[in-house]
This record gives sequence, structure tokens and C-alpha cells, in this order.
Amino acid sequence: MKFVRCIAIVPLLALAATGCERRGSTRVVDPPPDPRPAVVEAHWVTEKEGLGSAVRLAAASPLVRRAFITSPHPRLTPMHRFAVRAVGTVDGGSAVGVTILPYMVDDDSTHAAFISLIDGDGVQVAEFGELIFGREPTSLEAGFHAVRIENQIAWVKSGEAFLSAADGPVHLSPERRNWLKFAECFFDRGPAYCQAGADIGQIVAPGVPHARAVGCAVGTAIAGISCAAEHLR
Repeated sequence: MKFVRCIAIVPLLALAATGCERRGSTRVVDPPPDPRPAVVEAHWVTEKEGLGSAVRLAAASPLVRRAFITSPHPRLTPMHRFAVRAVGTVDGGSAVGVTILPYMVDDDSTHAAFISLIDGDGVQVAEFGELIFGREPTSLEAGFHAVRIENQIAWVKSGEAFLSAADGPVHLSPERRNWLKFAECFFDRGPAYCQAGADIGQIVAPGVPHARAVGCAVGTAIAGISCAAEHLR
């Protein structure tokens, strides 16, 4: 159960909220103001067949396999039944998507790893990231920084990133890589977008069941697409 809680905060409340989202439209609320870059529309993929297909394609990606093989943890247990995908459109009409594949690190229910596969404008980037939830990092777990999610503290760390190329996956060096780290951006930006969406949902649709949950789901999807679009620049 601890690991389920650890994984469930990846889309912040979206795994719970998407169950509510299926009962209504993501159009119940407007997106939080001024996302960067401007996100025209974003939502979590909740249809079982579509999500399953996206997860299988992501898991088979050479970029994801490279990120998995080169990760700093030799024992990663795939937990792809908890995988999520967000898709959306940004200014200019570009379609952007991000599939987040979770793993358990060293049979530790408080330590999760994620490989995020970001796609848009014919470009794909895979990034390795880590999350510790329910405890503080040990002295051997360097490089994490704290983020507040609701009333709890989680610890996030971004890892290596790889870009698609004609001759196979290419490691993004610090010189070539965008300064933005997707995992850190998402966990930093997500809580505020979730709260903004939930507040808007309550205002726009007072008394509507699950309005706050749907608003949070929309907000976190926008956060994911916003961070993904910046990562592709």
C-alpha cells in the first residue's frame, strides 16, 4: 500500500481524479491562468485501450530502454499498471504528449523511479527521474530536493535524458540539453496547477459532484503538457 501511495502522487491526485473525470468532461473548468508555454488543451488519457497502447509503445521505445539500462539502480521493478499519459495542444497547434512509466527501486516501497517519454513535433525525449515519499533521503541518496504536495513533503530528483536520432538514442549532454528537467518541473508546478484547477472547478461548478477532482486532473494535465513542451524546446 505504501508504494501505491508513492506512485499515486505522480499525477498528484490524477489517478484518483481520473475516475471522477470519466463521469464528466474536462471542460467543466477552465485551465489555470498563464501556463508556460500556453497550453490550449490538455487531458489525461483514461480510456483503457488507448492508455494500454500508449504504455506498451513507450515501454518498447529504444529511448526508454536506454534510460532503463543506464539508470543508477540495477534493480528496477516495472509497475506499469500505474502508468499515466497526458496529451494536449500548445500555442501554434503543436500536439504534445507525455507517458510516465513507474518502477519500484530495490524493493523499497517508499522509493519510486519514473521514465518519462515526451513526444511532440516529431521529437522524442526520455528522462529518468526518482521520487521518495514517506521518508527523507538517506546520506547515500544525494541530489534530491523537497517539494510540497498538499500537506506532505516528497523528494524529487531528475536523471539522465536521451533524445531520438537517426542512428539511435543520443545522450543529452549538459551543453546540449535544455536547462529544464521534466520531473522537477512537473513536481514543482503540478501542485499549484492542481490547486488552481480545483478552486476554479468549485467556483465554476459549485455543488457539482467531483468538480474539485476534475479541476485538479485538468490542472495537473496542463502542468505535465506545459513542462513537456518546454522540455522539447
